[in-house]
Amino acid sequence: MKRGMVLTLTLLLLAAMAVTNADAQQYVHTDTLEGHPGNYHRIAFKDNGTLISGSHDNTLRAWDVTTGTQRWEKDVGNWVYAVALPSHDSFFIAYGGEGNFKIRMRYSDDGDWRGEVTGHIGPITSLAFKPNSYRLASASSDSTVRIWDVGDNTNLRHVRTLRGHTGNVESVAWSPDGSILASGGRDGTVRLWNPHNGINFAVLRGHTSLVIHLAWSPDGSILASASHDNTIRLWNPDTHGTRRVLRDLDSTPSSLAFHPNGQTLAIGGGNNSLWNPNTGARKAKFIAGSQPVFSPNGQIIAAGGYGDIKLFRLLTVDVNEDGVVDFDDLVEVAFNYGWVQGDPDVRFAPDAGFADVNEDGKVDIDDLIAVAKAIDAAGAPALTQRDIKPGSLQASDVRRWIRDAKAANVDPAGIAALEQLLAALTRAEAPPPKETVLLANYPNPFNPETWIPYQLSEAAEVTVTIHASDGKLVRTLELGQMPAGVYQSRSRAAYWDGRNTQGEPVASGVYFYTLRAGDFEATRKMLIRK
Repeated sequence: MKRGMVLTLTLLLLAAMAVTNADAQQYVHTDTLEGHPGNYHRIAFKDNGTLISGSHDNTLRAWDVTTGTQRWEKDVGNWVYAVALPSHDSFFIAYGGEGNFKIRMRYSDDGDWRGEVTGHIGPITSLAFKPNSYRLASASSDSTVRIWDVGDNTNLRHVRTLRGHTGNVESVAWSPDGSILASGGRDGTVRLWNPHNGINFAVLRGHTSLVIHLAWSPDGSILASASHDNTIRLWNPDTHGTRRVLRDLDSTPSSLAFHPNGQTLAIGGGNNSLWNPNTGARKAKFIAGSQPVFSPNGQIIAAGGYGDIKLFRLLTVDVNEDGVVDFDDLVEVAFNYGWVQGDPDVRFAPDAGFADVNEDGKVDIDDLIAVAKAIDAAGAPALTQRDIKPGSLQASDVRRWIRDAKAANVDPAGIAALEQLLAALTRAEAPPPKETVLLANYPNPFNPETWIPYQLSEAAEVTVTIHASDGKLVRTLELGQMPAGVYQSRSRAAYWDGRNTQGEPVASGVYFYTLRAGDFEATRKMLIRK
């Protein structure tokens, strides 16, 4: 740990499997944007600090995501189904929806009118700008995709119409290099178009219901499609084949968004979850609406849909900055529990602010739970030895935090991690055994594995050797320096897999195991029966 403490206690900490720096973070709900009535709405980031939203309340709004306040609001006269901004120069907004089927534009700094284009004969369902361009693609319930040039507001023009879908077109998405335009629709297909000549050069089939949303990975290697068949398909745009199908969804997905680094896919709808697109593993869940979008720098997820808009900020939970998220980070927060920024009556180390994970000016149960949840998400924890200096960290403290967490109705995963820490502290605070003893292995007889329990009255370097009945050495288990304690459960006892030093299964028969711990030595008999 970073600071010294007077008291030193050897804890048997449950340390999580190493988490990469990219995963040593999690999104935590930090703000809610209120103003739209409880109606469906679409959102898009103008930049890292400004969010644009359109709604069924006939309004278009701009929000300051730093302060959580509304910057401006415009009554646009019709329901808004889609909003989009140019990626390279987001000084204006394109939006469309119900009503007169027009695509309209307003300036993003104040919401003033810029212009409109017409051509569709049905509601606008999706809009997308070609990267680094003023070329705009639109999807409509009239079964067409249209491409527009809207860079010059004195010469807003239609470029071409793409026909091929046999029902409503629900989503359009440009590849990162702008060479492909993808569309998905009620006919259950994903179509790939050459936007320069309008040729539909591929039809991707596999979904059994309408395709509601599309998203490209930042490097263009994956095209993701969400469908009402309750699956997400990850396509290879080069081979037109399926890379992976995400099926373990809680409900029907409605929207997709890739993190700017391409390592996370956000799925909106009843799922509201974050996935690793490379492994197909679910990384986390968040409680929000049907449309998640990432800020350009990836630090914020804004989730809109029905009701308000929730903001989730990316928090760094590797508190001690050692490259992994484990129980050391949880203890670091625990040391500083109760710290309040600027309070002269609350004294902590100068760097106590690092433990304020959610940056709300205090270290409390929310910070503990944020780290605990990240540890839980890293995978099944492994039992390890750690010498740390916890000062006043005691089991009674953790019991109080668990009560606080349950009273605050926080995520059960975070509570479970605190309960694991409580178990470790409880063991560490227990008095050591009065004598060192080698106990009987179990099961016995066994095939092919067994556990060898023991207890230590004091810390010692521990080795277990296994010999055949003729005295020949079969295996040596180097357990290392172990603190005083009882090592009896399967998670703590020495483990032998029934193999010799060459990795070969040993034959049936009688074997002898010897425990050496400091000056202590004892031997017992065991039996392999096959």
